[in-house]
Amino acid sequence: MKTIIFIYTLFLAMISGYGQEFELTNQINGSYHLFEAERGVNNKSTKTKLIEYGENNGIKLLAVAACEKCIPAVYTYKKEESIQMERPVFFNSSGLWVVKYDDESFVIFMPDPAAGSDSEKLYISNFYSKSKFKVENMTKAKIKDFVLNL
Repeated sequence: MKTIIFIYTLFLAMISGYGQEFELTNQINGSYHLFEAERGVNNKSTKTKLIEYGENNGIKLLAVAACEKCIPAVYTYKKEESIQMERPVFFNSSGLWVVKYDDESFVIFMPDPAAGSDSEKLYISNFYSKSKFKVENMTKAKIKDFVLNL
């Protein structure tokens, strides 16, 4: 009897965790502080970006822009990668990944394409957070460590 209960419990745990979709809400939306300045309006560097979550024809999207009227970079939600990494993951056709760091922060990165798939080199990496305090306490080493441990 104990074996049957154990197998049943194991089965329930597997089906409840497998295929779990992350709840994505408009709480993501807002202004984010950047660890490193990026290109903004009129090619001037900026230390803030706007992020907005939405859906278009059932496709979950994340838009990142330098201003409200600026053309955003758009990232598509990657369900399988999100399940594998146990956090929301977005990707765009330029090769950039946006991964949720915590409830109010994201890491954006691109593995170095010239270094090969087994490399630990990052071509681009940055940290976006609604918390200025978290940005001030972030380091390149922490960003790299986070990405490599995904």
